[in-house]
Amino acid sequence: MFSSLAVGVFLSGGSVIDLDASFFVQLGIFFAAFFILRSLVFKPVLALFDAREAATTGAKLDAQRMEDDAAQKRAHFEGELRKVRATASEDREQLRGEAQKLARELTEKARFEANAAQKSAKARLDQEAAGVRERAMREVPELARQIAGKLLGRSVL
Repeated sequence: MFSSLAVGVFLSGGSVIDLDASFFVQLGIFFAAFFILRSLVFKPVLALFDAREAATTGAKLDAQRMEDDAAQKRAHFEGELRKVRATASEDREQLRGEAQKLARELTEKARFEANAAQKSAKARLDQEAAGVRERAMREVPELARQIAGKLLGRSVL
């Protein structure tokens, strides 16, 4: 597993890293690259991630607020709809009651008029019957004489 170089350095007792002036130059280049990249790449990317997270969170909060508002409006609308239906039902029942009352009144009026017409017709028929009877009673003696004369074959006075 160890490479032959590492095994050789380990057995020789020497150090793998040589600390000379190039180390400090490399360290300076590293920090310069780090600060340049941090200001030009890392901070804008992190700011972009934060802005995206804030926009997503804000959009979620707006959506939740809109859903709550819609639920409240739906509940208000359904309540108003129930009130309107109840009012319509009451009005319908009131109109139905008025129609039934009017129907009873018209029926009673028609019944009264029919009874009055029936009484008038009965009175007229009774009067005509009395007139016919009276006329018949006046004509009975003459008819009796004619019948008797035809039966007897002679005239009867």
